[in-house]
Amino acid sequence: MEKLLSEEIKLIKPVFTFIKNPKNKESLRLLFLLPIFLFLIMSPGAAASSNWELTPQNPVVGDTIEIKGTGFEGDTVEVQVAFEKKVEVQDGEYAYQLEDVVIPSGSDNSFVVKAIGADDLNVRAKMLLWLTKSAEAKDGTATVFQAHVPSGTYKIRIDGKASGSSVKLRITAVQKIEVDSDGSISYQYNTKSIPAGNFEVKVDGITKKIELQPSESLSSETNSSEQNSSEEDVGGITEKIKEEIDNGKNISSEEKKFADDFKDLKSQKIWIAGILAVLILFVVYLGRKKS
Repeated sequence: MEKLLSEEIKLIKPVFTFIKNPKNKESLRLLFLLPIFLFLIMSPGAAASSNWELTPQNPVVGDTIEIKGTGFEGDTVEVQVAFEKKVEVQDGEYAYQLEDVVIPSGSDNSFVVKAIGADDLNVRAKMLLWLTKSAEAKDGTATVFQAHVPSGTYKIRIDGKASGSSVKLRITAVQKIEVDSDGSISYQYNTKSIPAGNFEVKVDGITKKIELQPSESLSSETNSSEQNSSEEDVGGITEKIKEEIDNGKNISSEEKKFADDFKDLKSQKIWIAGILAVLILFVVYLGRKKS
């Protein structure tokens, strides 16, 4: 029996005719490359990259720049506008003021101010009252950050103490804007509060440097304001500003943090108007009572 089985069972050497055929070899190669090709198409890196353009291409101080882009994903995209300003130190202190700073309505407005070469930093913002946030320097740089800034038009003063001859300020405004259903964005920013020179615009990780030309109509105003500020005591805030800051502290003395102070100032206006209306009614009532 064993002899019969040994004779019947024979090993047959397989012959792969599919691979020996040159045409089949090419088909097999394509078959192996197909999954790799599909993986590359479906991977996130293969998606169309976002891009944006800025107009006008050669803006001047006071122009409203417009950013338009396509190819963005998600519901929102982050836009950053940053610039630097060198401020001279007088009597151990420095000061820089920005007028009519427009914070547009949007999602999660924030700003960062860095004072390089300073001992400390005070960022004061006024829409109705002066509100202040301060920071001590670490390794020669003081940083103030504030999130959830209400929209509106502000007057901003940046000051502090410094032991050197000058301080370099770096101011960055951040805002999240909505992305349309087709992946496009549109954003506008007024450059009136930005000094002439280079500034950076960063959209979704793509940074472009823009040169802002000086405006002839604003040059005389800038020169006069700089002359007035140099004639003031740059080493401190004027008595008027001190008084306004003190009043603001008296109203919100229990709020220690600038984030708590930086509440919706429009509601404060309504609150003050209500108090004035009550006072007027009280005066009218007293007048009628006397008569």
